[in-house]
Amino acid sequence: MASELKVQTLNDGFKNTTIKIDGFVNAVDLTSQTVLDLSLLGQVDGFGNLASTMRVTRINFDVEDSLQVNLDWGGATPNNLWRCTGRGEIKGKSFGGFPDNATTPNGTITVSTLGGAASSINLAFTIVLEVVKAN
Repeated sequence: MASELKVQTLNDGFKNTTIKIDGFVNAVDLTSQTVLDLSLLGQVDGFGNLASTMRVTRINFDVEDSLQVNLDWGGATPNNLWRCTGRGEIKGKSFGGFPDNATTPNGTITVSTLGGAASSINLAFTIVLEVVKAN
């Protein structure tokens, strides 16, 4: 069975966006799949202005053992946002969140996996990302 990735937008308000990422891998790892694209999100105010940047304020993850899920900021040179293994919650709201620090950022977050290619069974993961948009 092939790997699968599904992204659901739970909230896309003027300031905050929340998405849920569900996936599983089996014999094939995921490579740089876009899960969030700033250019596709709603406006940041009532005047039709779109966001030009974003920060991640919370990452909640449940990743099956033997699997690593990498969240990366997209750009000319992508940069790691977080490596998710096991279960956990990362809170960044108290310091303003994790900024997009890719070289020449393109406003995307991508996901890739490590460990799925060696598995003959489905290895599943669920991640919830909370993002603050700004212009």
